[in-house]
Amino acid sequence: MRKLRVTVDGKSYDVVVESLDELGKPAAFQQQAPAFQQTSIAPPPASAPKQASAPVAAGAGSVTSPLAGRIVSVDCQVGQKVASGDQLVTVEAMKMNTFVYAQADGTVSAINVAAGDAVEEGQVLVSLS
Repeated sequence: MRKLRVTVDGKSYDVVVESLDELGKPAAFQQQAPAFQQTSIAPPPASAPKQASAPVAAGAGSVTSPLAGRIVSVDCQVGQKVASGDQLVTVEAMKMNTFVYAQADGTVSAINVAAGDAVEEGQVLVSLS
């Protein structure tokens, strides 16, 4: 068995690795594994308040982003009449497109994003009246 330190995305992990021979049996190591110092990261003090970044509350007729991502396209125009289920915006996250649809019939009164904009979950994309 060998102790190794592996770093993934800047975070270090101490792991124990067992070497197996061709028959799947543990192989004997000729050299001694280096000694590692165990480290731990303490959580922040309980007295420190956690601040959640909640999106601004959307009003009636607001169409919000279901996830954080980047706007691929805005598929409506101000003044356009839309029906429930019409596609309004396309958001890309992790190389997958998510289509955002109107939840009710109405007229597009404001478009708050443009193609290429980064958006957060809950951010108002389009307002319907």
